[in-house]
Amino acid sequence: MKRTDLYLNKDYDFNMDNLSILGIIAIIIVTIFIIPWLSFWLAYFGGWVAKITIGNQLVNGLELIGIIISKDQIPLLAGILGWIGGFFKATSIKKGN
Repeated sequence: MKRTDLYLNKDYDFNMDNLSILGIIAIIIVTIFIIPWLSFWLAYFGGWVAKITIGNQLVNGLELIGIIISKDQIPLLAGILGWIGGFFKATSIKKGN
């Protein structure tokens, strides 16, 4: 006896719909985990370059406004501020006339 219910006779192969769902899941994982990690380390690298090039002047300038850190803490501070700053990015959309 053959089934007449079409929805029960579907062939559930791996197709492009499943691939799209996997792509969306991958984008969500990248957005949640990889981008903040990358943001921290890029800012940390910038802080490391600043420590090498203008470290003493940066420490002296921060002491003027009451922030007392050592020269070796500049990369970590830059990484933290870069990571936190990633949460406050705004996007502007221009409206047409």
